[in-house]
Amino acid sequence: MLREGFREILRDPALLLIEIAWRWSFGIIGILVLTAVILLVLGSIRVDSQRLESLAHLNPWQSAQIIADSLRLVVHQLLRIGVSVTLFLAVCWTCLSAFGRYATLTRPGFQYKPQIRSCVAIHATRAAVSVSAIVVWMVLGLIAGVVGSAGGGDKMPNPGIVIAVLGPALVLLLAAWSLANWYLSLAPLFSVAHWRLSISTAWNFVRSHRDQMVEISIASGILRAVLFITASMFSFAIAALVSNPRVLLADLIAISLLYFLIADFIYIARLAAYGKLASAAMVQVVSGMPHLPRGAEASLGRTTLDALPAPRQSLSDQA
Repeated sequence: MLREGFREILRDPALLLIEIAWRWSFGIIGILVLTAVILLVLGSIRVDSQRLESLAHLNPWQSAQIIADSLRLVVHQLLRIGVSVTLFLAVCWTCLSAFGRYATLTRPGFQYKPQIRSCVAIHATRAAVSVSAIVVWMVLGLIAGVVGSAGGGDKMPNPGIVIAVLGPALVLLLAAWSLANWYLSLAPLFSVAHWRLSISTAWNFVRSHRDQMVEISIASGILRAVLFITASMFSFAIAALVSNPRVLLADLIAISLLYFLIADFIYIARLAAYGKLASAAMVQVVSGMPHLPRGAEASLGRTTLDALPAPRQSLSDQA
């Protein structure tokens, strides 16, 4: 089934161009924003040369305490900047990804007529889930620090306890976030009048086509893993052979761009494969409805999934 997705991209290269356009646009925005933040933070830090010289006469522990006290002065500013940048990037990603996915699903290969409001709501939900995961991770870090400091006499937390708490929590959090993000990425394929109905329909569709979905996901995951390993090997090999920093930087940038290009190709191929599977399932459901007039299946290709509640119930019954 994944090969059908690759064939669809070769038949309609605009799918890949749309994916690259919105993803790389967000990447450029992110790089510019992070660069501006770094320059702003560095410009706000005042360095006292006399105080730096005094640190040379102290032991490492005392030096670390003085540096920590200095960092507390800018922590509020860093927090404000971090929150503002996170919200700004979340809004940018929501807009770009929603309109990019809408443009993708309107191509002939997907045979859908998506709702732009549903696409925006679904991608806003994905952004909210990602931001919530970051907040949960920060809260878990604070809890781990408190737990690690409870048993010791000093103020520094025990690294072993912190790792023991954060390690399993990070695995569970990443698993939950990945699963939720994956389900939400499927919801635009069933974009109807209400975004919650799209999400529930995606859930029922995955339940009724679990084997095919797992097959497509595993195949695309293996391809992306091989791609990542290959790009890493090339990067390490070039770093060992090239001594000129400028040439090395140019080579690493070229490898990174090529990696992202192929990764986007695999991602949109996987989405096209999911779309082919969903279209085939809808044709089977509609063709099994005795009340539809003859030839109604042929009109399925360019109609929206407004009549999805009834097919959704059929798909859930099959599960």
